[in-house]
Amino acid sequence: MKRLGLGGLFFAWLYGVPFLLAVGLMRRAATPYTPTREAARAFGATTDALLTAGLLLGAALPLVGLLVARLAEERLWWRHFAWALGGTALLYLAVALAGSTATGPLIGHTPAHQEPVPPVGHCVPVSGGRGCPGG
Repeated sequence: MKRLGLGGLFFAWLYGVPFLLAVGLMRRAATPYTPTREAARAFGATTDALLTAGLLLGAALPLVGLLVARLAEERLWWRHFAWALGGTALLYLAVALAGSTATGPLIGHTPAHQEPVPPVGHCVPVSGGRGCPGG
């Protein structure tokens, strides 16, 4: 049972973390149709959550795996998780490179909203002798 748990933890790191980071980076690079400012904030918050979860789980899962493998005296899984920490460093390097080529910050970015400008419904007189159009 402990090998199954360690294997599940390892494959969650191996496939889950890159998935979260890839989806977060794709959403960050996308230009979504967000008709209102609230929808743009919600889209940005979801993107931030995916990237943050991917970065935190990228470090936490190998560390937990190392601890559990050491306690369970599983040398094979301990080596796997030790190499996973090296893979985490590579993932962080890839995200840092993506962040350096981006035009804005990876986390904390809110896309522009597409809300139309409301029409002016009343006349605003301008100084200089010009009155409102139409009288």
